[in-house]
Amino acid sequence: LTPENRDIPVDCIPSLPFLRLQDLQEGIVSGSRDSVFSVLLHNMAKVIPRAAAVLANTFESLEPFSLTDLRTKLNACLTIAPLFLLSPPPPPASSPAAGDHGCISFLDSHLPNSVVYLSFGSVADFRIPKHEIAALAEGLESSGAPFLWSLKPEKQADLPAGFVDRVKGRGLMVPWAPQLAVLRHASLAVFISHGGWNSILETIAGGVPLICRPVFGDHPINSRLVDISCWGVGVTVRDGTFTKESVEEAIRLVLREQVGKALREKASHHWKRLICEAVSADGSSTKNINALVEM
Repeated sequence: LTPENRDIPVDCIPSLPFLRLQDLQEGIVSGSRDSVFSVLLHNMAKVIPRAAAVLANTFESLEPFSLTDLRTKLNACLTIAPLFLLSPPPPPASSPAAGDHGCISFLDSHLPNSVVYLSFGSVADFRIPKHEIAALAEGLESSGAPFLWSLKPEKQADLPAGFVDRVKGRGLMVPWAPQLAVLRHASLAVFISHGGWNSILETIAGGVPLICRPVFGDHPINSRLVDISCWGVGVTVRDGTFTKESVEEAIRLVLREQVGKALREKASHHWKRLICEAVSADGSSTKNINALVEM
């Protein structure tokens, strides 16, 4: 992959015509065919068509063209997402803030659509370079927006000196956050994420726009799907990396400009409704779970 070819459209996946070479993990159309990812995909492609059914962690209205294409190659393809909405709710906590590191009370203290939430998952956290974590912190600080940042204690050492003290009261740093509850909170304005698939589904269910910084694997493709030009629920930081400027720019775009208002409308009124319909009593995911049980 080079600067000259990174924007070349990928035309070998008819159902995803908006993809570029840079959106694909190395080992798919570039790089070594002996890479772990390439070998994994090759082995999956040999086995999956023989399966009686393939369960897809998506819902019908989110990816209709991809699902139509897949169903020409598979015996059966059952969409079953989002499982976190199909599962019984967890038992109530002993107190509203039990184990949440003060996240909910922090969100309760802020106005609707005002707080930036940041989390990069258990693996991607450690794949983002130190200088980008520092740049992200600088961009957050200069943006003036209140924020909730779930960051492993080991990675908090990458923050600029004095950062936590300077943002005290406006920003809350925690080692873990109850993500589903955070994404459903009225004060949340945007989720800055690595673009992991489960996080995207949870964000759609919360009706919240995204700012993506893809890290590896399917993150670039997911971030491209989220984009204004596709699902219309988010943006990717400029050049796919955190700098002070790219963070400030993305936060300003989503929180203060007309584009951000459009993203929020699409997320909260369109996609949130469709994902809830998928898990309703007559929804596609509910029906597919029942069909799986009967197979």
